Amino acid sequence: MESFLDRLLAQPAGGAATAGAAPGETGEHAAPLPRGPAAPRIAVYDTLTSPPRVISVEEGDLPALIASLAEKTYHHCREQGGQVPYTVIGELIENLIHACFRDVVITILDGGQVIRISDHGPGVSDAERAFLPGFTTATAEQRTFIKGVGSGLPIARESLSFLRGVISVEQNLGGGAVFTINLPHGAAAPVAAPPAQPEVKLTNRQKKVLVLLMELGSAGPSALARELGVAPATAFRDLGLLEEKRLIYSLGDGKRALTEDGIDLLDSIL
Repeated sequence: MESFLDRLLAQPAGGAATAGAAPGETGEHAAPLPRGPAAPRIAVYDTLTSPPRVISVEEGDLPALIASLAEKTYHHCREQGGQVPYTVIGELIENLIHACFRDVVITILDGGQVIRISDHGPGVSDAERAFLPGFTTATAEQRTFIKGVGSGLPIARESLSFLRGVISVEQNLGGGAVFTINLPHGAAAPVAAPPAQPEVKLTNRQKKVLVLLMELGSAGPSALARELGVAPATAFRDLGLLEEKRLIYSLGDGKRALTEDGIDLLDSIL
């Protein structure tokens, strides 16, 4: 029987656009995704006077594609010196399910402070409503992959506002949408509670992630998802939250390891 993912990738670029979404709690799906020239690409501009470095992202299932795109975009953004939060990148990439991941190009500019995410999906008919909580066009089938409650874009905009950054959306050439994240240089990171203190609130699953990282030394979302029995999208969301609390850090290859604060917190919990 044809799966939702098969239909998602085969449908024309019509229909409504989402107001935002967050990852769901489902397991992996093995239906094929776009590969080769059709696969999502990341274009990294070291300078505007030279061609970009282009990275093609190919995965075997939708949750893995979302996680991989978010991981690689965040890594190359940080590599350029950018300060765009991981959760902001993740929310916008998850939103691409409404464009069926059609002709996705993620462009990193201005030292990682500007990220453009473009597609040739249905576009966004009402940009103002798209950033309001509760407005969504997610279908019942799409909610098996994402929450689809209209929270993704509002969360991304609010998170970025603390860094004096903005998100805008405009029509893409030939149809579709272009979301642009623009963060000013020198933006200070938001103040968070001291991560090494026992009062830092973590879910039981996030505590298990810390324990697994202590046992394994380092791991990526796919490995942690297998160990925890959750979807890769769930694992990468937990990793993003733990990284924002500075309990873990990226090794640059998609894997994470405990920081000293993370080790101290884990010692206090255990």
